[in-house]
Amino acid sequence: MKYTDILLDLDDTLIDTAANTKVTVEEIYYDYGLDAHFSSFADFFTFYYTNVSRLWVMYNKGEISKDEIQQERFAVSLRHLPGMTEEHIRTINLDYIERIMTKGELIEGAIDILDYLKPRYRIHILSNGFTEMQYKKMDSAGIALSYFHNIILSDVVGVNKPHPDIFTFSLNEIQATADKVIMIGDNLQTDIIGAYNSGIDQIWFNPDNKPSPEIVPTYIVGRLEEIKRIL
Repeated sequence: MKYTDILLDLDDTLIDTAANTKVTVEEIYYDYGLDAHFSSFADFFTFYYTNVSRLWVMYNKGEISKDEIQQERFAVSLRHLPGMTEEHIRTINLDYIERIMTKGELIEGAIDILDYLKPRYRIHILSNGFTEMQYKKMDSAGIALSYFHNIILSDVVGVNKPHPDIFTFSLNEIQATADKVIMIGDNLQTDIIGAYNSGIDQIWFNPDNKPSPEIVPTYIVGRLEEIKRIL
């Protein structure tokens, strides 16, 4: 086999973070009476998701810190509301964190592809997620840690994907050369272009068939089970 090791993203590659986020935000929306301020949950969620997505882009670029993205996750969408205090926003945010870590929705085929890959390759999680959350999320989703040789998290390394330093760190950590490693992930910028720029082959999990104007990924799949035809 050409490859010996897999660097595998977690959020929206194995764990359906988008679905888990929507369910959790909807709970928060009704439990904290936010429906009194917005015309519908759909409108609020679009507003919230746009704001949070912008924060994640900034975080992945190293423009804001872990603490800032956690503090601002709800603040940017709620601070303008009448009577909404910073303390109340902190309460909402902490409640959200506790709730989302219990949600266990997986991307279709996640466990099946892990079962397929485990006897064939060494698998290593490479995630920009936060240490205090990622392990609990994997547990809630029923993803056994025994699938993985290493779990490499950006807030431990001190730099985020797509920065080349986290890929260099990962190669050193797993003791493999770039030509023996392939990166699997859903995020074109952080996972795929990050790996590409570090000389690592990639499988872009792209269920929405998004375009890739900047690079041609090594492989593209729309479903996780398609990886079996590659590896």
